[in-house]
Amino acid sequence: MKTLKLIFATLITTSLVFTSCKKEEKPPTNTAAAGDNAQAENAFAGIWKEISTVTDTSGALRANRGGCGTVTISPFDLVTWPKTVIIDYGTVNCAGSDGNNRRGIVAAIFSAPFHDSLAKITITLTNYFHNDYNIKGTQVVTNKGRNSLSHPVYNVDVTNASVTNPNTNKTASWATNQDREFYAGYNTHFNVYDDVYLIYGNANGISEDGQPYTIVINSPLKVNIGCQWVVKGDLTLTLLNYPAYPIDFDYGAGTCDNQATATLNNVTYNITMN
Repeated sequence: MKTLKLIFATLITTSLVFTSCKKEEKPPTNTAAAGDNAQAENAFAGIWKEISTVTDTSGALRANRGGCGTVTISPFDLVTWPKTVIIDYGTVNCAGSDGNNRRGIVAAIFSAPFHDSLAKITITLTNYFHNDYNIKGTQVVTNKGRNSLSHPVYNVDVTNASVTNPNTNKTASWATNQDREFYAGYNTHFNVYDDVYLIYGNANGISEDGQPYTIVINSPLKVNIGCQWVVKGDLTLTLLNYPAYPIDFDYGAGTCDNQATATLNNVTYNITMN
């Protein structure tokens, strides 16, 4: 995910060869929106993964989850709700099990046990950094019950999000509304790393350079908590000012690897994600 800006920049540069004869249909020359969206998606998905290590579908909360950051739960009992969970990563980068560096504080207020229908988790951030990007925004996760396959489903609404690039000191804005299906691992309460989620929904934002864009997930993105990359699914990114040049990004067939493809102007490119 971290290299998507370079990937999409390469794609656009290559595509100019195929479109130079159509000046009125020339594709965008700046694709910062693709990288900005990827950074935001990765950061907020990473926050949700961290919250997932503190709780599970049994409704239990645990402070001794291991890994990066210190967890406190208040009130720390079995009967009182709502509860506040704070994960404090400190002021120096702390490398998590997913390979991402974090510092700052993530706070989550649980209205009820995680497995209760309509339970809500409101997640806020204080001086929070993900791989040195300053991340702001509120993430509200609502338990929607179970689908026809008896899989738990959660709505995830991210608002007022911003991502400040440490290299440029510029800020991009972002918002998304997604449904996350807890596809596998929800019955193994003490092993978070076998958890699998399917993500459905859309996103929108304004890139660092002021380009508005939309994201549509065409087939659900499959996220294995124990894998560094999205392993399956595809999405389409469309810049508002260039609606004729959407980019389709396909993460593959489900293998935990760093291989994906991107299609622009009917040309498909093999992509290696670092």
